[in-house]
Amino acid sequence: MGCESESSWETGFFKLFGLASPRLDVRWEPSPSDVVDRMIAMAKVRAADIVYDLGCGDGRCVITAAKQKGAHAVGIDLDPKRIKECGENALREQVDGLVRFLNADFFHADIGEASVLFLFLFPNVNLRLRPKLLAELRPGARIVSYCHDMERWMPDERTEVRANSLYLWIVPANVSGRWEGAMQAKGRGLSVRLELQQQFQTASGTARLGDEVFSLLRVSLEGNRFRCNGLESIHGDSVILTGSVKGDLMEGVVQKDGVPGETCAWTARRDPATRRSLA
Repeated sequence: MGCESESSWETGFFKLFGLASPRLDVRWEPSPSDVVDRMIAMAKVRAADIVYDLGCGDGRCVITAAKQKGAHAVGIDLDPKRIKECGENALREQVDGLVRFLNADFFHADIGEASVLFLFLFPNVNLRLRPKLLAELRPGARIVSYCHDMERWMPDERTEVRANSLYLWIVPANVSGRWEGAMQAKGRGLSVRLELQQQFQTASGTARLGDEVFSLLRVSLEGNRFRCNGLESIHGDSVILTGSVKGDLMEGVVQKDGVPGETCAWTARRDPATRRSLA
């Protein structure tokens, strides 16, 4: 994983042939094999996944994911020397049918198909990538970073390996904005209106369910699923609100807190103009 800074030989080579040498953001430092194994385990990589490694170095992460789990995988690196090495390594490990490598700038690459993404970069590069990851990856995609976090975007899980940290984030759906819809309660149709503000995988705001207004102090998000426990209205009623998000459509159930089995289905649509960026 990662890229390495240019050696004096490489710099001389590019100058000799009048070529512009690639400007690399980070130096390449090979990830130990046990770290790669832990990253794959932490991301719960499966054969159905599409794994991306940004700054893939010699390709060991994507090659290992393909060899161990049968996953399709893509490595991206700006250094053509590394990309050549990746191809050779994939052939040697007999996974060339599952992996591909792109000699490209990962800041401009299309990563939208990735369900798992690996990083071993620098802190400032992680932060520059953060808006792209939140904008392009689908809800539920897993990101694992070796050594470096993403500051205000707190990880969903953190563990230690080789005296360094591994961080896991699950990309949340964007639920920010104003949502309006309806619910069925005891044969009656009631209006639903949600006003939500979001910071990464947590949200807050208000919910109007019929004539009752509830404070949403903390909504937890995991991918496109969300849950808010114990919402309390001004009249003291308490409910549990759960649901799932698909773009500008949200649907789920409301349950009276402490009354198992008594649920009401609801759906709501968002005014797209009220959606806000999570970055």
